[in-house]
Amino acid sequence: MNLDYLKSFYYIAQCNSISKASEILHVTQPGLSMQLKSLESELGFSLMSRSNKGVLLTSEGEIVYDYAKSIFTLEENMYNSINSLEQKKNTLFIASCKTYGSYQLAFNICDFKDIHSGLDICMDTYNTSEVIDKILSHDYNMGIIKGHCSPEAKEMIEEVPFYDDEIVLCINPSYSKDEIKIKEVKRIPLIMRDSDSGTYKMVKRFLGKSGIDMSDLDILIRSNCTEIIKSSILKSCCASFVSKSCIQNELKSGQMKIIKISDLDNFDDLRFSYHLIKRKQYKLNTYEQSFYDFLLKNQ
Repeated sequence: MNLDYLKSFYYIAQCNSISKASEILHVTQPGLSMQLKSLESELGFSLMSRSNKGVLLTSEGEIVYDYAKSIFTLEENMYNSINSLEQKKNTLFIASCKTYGSYQLAFNICDFKDIHSGLDICMDTYNTSEVIDKILSHDYNMGIIKGHCSPEAKEMIEEVPFYDDEIVLCINPSYSKDEIKIKEVKRIPLIMRDSDSGTYKMVKRFLGKSGIDMSDLDILIRSNCTEIIKSSILKSCCASFVSKSCIQNELKSGQMKIIKISDLDNFDDLRFSYHLIKRKQYKLNTYEQSFYDFLLKNQ
């Protein structure tokens, strides 16, 4: 079947007019009529008839129109997908855990963008477990997580450490003490990350080794947003366990301070590395590899 003739029929039926279809397709009306007749001759039946209300589809014409609509919708979708793929070739997609993505990564991306000015960058932040899931489901090709993948995920994911950090207990500087004992943590009003976050899980493990359950704590607020946690600390005497890299500016300006827990020595449980991750069988494209190398070099 001649697809040009089918397209002519499709537009005539859609416009309900040979003259209007002629304008859209830039084909003369006699030429369009000849194409319609050729298609009808090829199929062996009449597809439409003229009336004072325009053109009317025959029963066979209605069937052909429905299939033609599907064919040309698929054609449009095909071109849209190709164009979308071309646009993605110049876009760097990154999935990052919230603590690194909202602070350190934001600064690094600006420096990287200066080098690759023609590149579009799309960065989204999630909890570490969500980043891993999105890499495994092929939503992203490269991600940044806090700590390590689970043993099950490690079978499919390659991870490389690139930035060291630690979780600290911080508070408004108006708080009178610089050191406390572990049992005093239970008496300080706390703002905590959500239970799905890597920070929460590390703190839970750390306190658990000292016999403190999360239910023993005076938790006033839970939030998945570090900025909300920081704002709450600045405006109250609440404390929070946060990644040190997230509060560098506040520590330098004296808006926050770190409280030392004096009677513990298991602080290695609160130290961790951020890892770059990708699927083991996936080969990074040019821009992804450049950013991967950039992070490893500049940390």
